Formats: sequence, structure tokens, C-alpha cells
Amino acid sequence: MRRLFTFLIFMNPLVFLLAQQQTTYSQFYINEIIYNPAVSGSKPYNPLVIQTRQQWLGFEGAPFSTNISYHKLLNDNSAIGGVFSYENTNPSFQTDLQLSYAFHVPLNSNNTFLSFGIAPKLLYYSLNFDNEDLPENQDPAFSESAFSSTLVDLSSGLYLYNERLSLGFSCINMLQSSFNREVVQPSNQLVGNSSFGSNSEIMNFYTMSSYKFNIINNEWNLEPVLLLRNALNQKQIINFATRLLYQNYNWIGLGYRNDGTMSFSFGFKSNQINIGYSYDYQLTGSIMNYNYGTHEFIISFQLPALHHNRHTNFWIF
Repeated sequence: MRRLFTFLIFMNPLVFLLAQQQTTYSQFYINEIIYNPAVSGSKPYNPLVIQTRQQWLGFEGAPFSTNISYHKLLNDNSAIGGVFSYENTNPSFQTDLQLSYAFHVPLNSNNTFLSFGIAPKLLYYSLNFDNEDLPENQDPAFSESAFSSTLVDLSSGLYLYNERLSLGFSCINMLQSSFNREVVQPSNQLVGNSSFGSNSEIMNFYTMSSYKFNIINNEWNLEPVLLLRNALNQKQIINFATRLLYQNYNWIGLGYRNDGTMSFSFGFKSNQINIGYSYDYQLTGSIMNYNYGTHEFIISFQLPALHHNRHTNFWIF
């Protein structure tokens, strides 16, 4: 099965070599800072979130992603945050470290805020050729046992929120930094361009919106959430999810993505710890015949915040 996966990767270089981009998480509504740095400091507590996603269970060498995020208010207006992420798409992996700053502006007496955020990030990318399943060493790109590179990029965003409504827009990978470099051909030791293509971080534009409807006595709420991802020369990705919440911290949800993926999720709270789980199943495409779905776990710690009085208890998870 690993040979099949490697074959699919190298037969589709537009996906593997040219499209370094953000992981699509099903529980995107919980850990929004990974898509928009302006979210930093928008909660009435300081969230420490650990999120992990195992894609295509049963498919050997399938992608695995995880991230750790944290953000907090510094004062009534300024906030900072950070995200560390890791993604393994064997035989390559990438790690990112992003630091964010956000400035919150109150718009009215109903605790509506507009936040502006910016986030530089450091990226490390590695492609390991010490793999028996790789093709014969006929390409200059395989003249070294491994390829790795470190670079920087930048993200920014806007975020409008109050007790019920949120609306955000962000741009990820604004610099479109490239991991490409020259390699040495083993035959004549001449320096030439690698066959990695541009191998660049693709600029992504995210739009996220949500609204929380009160159903019964402020104990039951319905929250639809929409996430749109647009990337240069890429098909638009539409994520739609709806959660039914009980007492703000216990919920079940359904989601659908326009690539033919359906998701089911649930979450609950114990003390100051929130735990969530989602299961994705591919409804279309040949990959659905080779895996048992995608599993995603998330755990969020609600750490006390000193500067939370100005915020409503809007972001409940």
C-alpha cells in the first residue's frame, strides 16, 4: 500500500510539489487562529489547543497533521499568539512556527470588536529520498539523499466579532516563499535546476463566518459555520458545518466539504478542559476504496485571562 501511495504522489506533482498549503481541519471552528491571526485575544480566556488529524486511516503512509496554538490579550487592545504545526506527507514533512499580533478596536457598546492581525512565520521543509519505494535515480532532483530548506513567510487578517456573530478574512502565505534550489547532477556534476517545480507556499485566502442562534432558554443553541478557501490557480474549497450546543460546552455537529467529504463531530467539557472528535468519510473519488476515513482529535485548555472583562463570552470553545 505504501508503494501505491508513493506512486500517487509522484504521478501528481501539482499536488505534492507545487501546492504547499494549509491543512484543512474539520473542526476549524474551534482553532481559528491557524487560519486567521486576527483571532488572537478574541476569547474571554487564554486557549491552549492541541489538534491532531490522521487522514485516510488504513492507508500506509497517509498524511498526518498536528498543531499546538495559544493566544492571549496583553491589555484592552493588544493580543499575541503562536501556532506550531507539523505535517507529514511521507516521504516529506513540514514544520511551521507562527507568531501573531492582533489589535482590537471596540465598535459599539454591545461589545462588537474589529481586530487586525499579522503573523510572520518560520517554515522548515524536508523531502527524504532514502526510501526504497522511490523511483530509480534518473532525475537530478534525486541526486542527493534528502532535500531540506528553511524560509520565512507572512500572514494577515481581519476579524469582526460579538456575542453572536463572527466574520473573518485572512491571507496566508503572502510572500509565496519557495523551497526550490539548485541540485547537482550525479552524471557530470553540473549544477542545474531541480525538477521540483516552483515548490512554493501557495497564497491562500480564507473567509470564515458564523452565527449562534438561541433555540431554547439560552441552553440550546444552533451554530452554522462557513469556511471558504481560495488559492491561486486552485479550486475553491467550501467547508460548511453546523453544531447543536447544550449549555455552550457540549455539542454534536455535521459538516460537508465540496470535495465530497462528510464529517460527524462531537465535543464536551470537563472542568476547564474541552475535548472534541470528528470523523470524516470520503463520499467520492477513488481514494474512498483504500481507507477507513479520517480521524481528528482536539483538546483545548481554558486558561484564566486577566484582560477578559471587556469581552463577551462569545467564543465558547
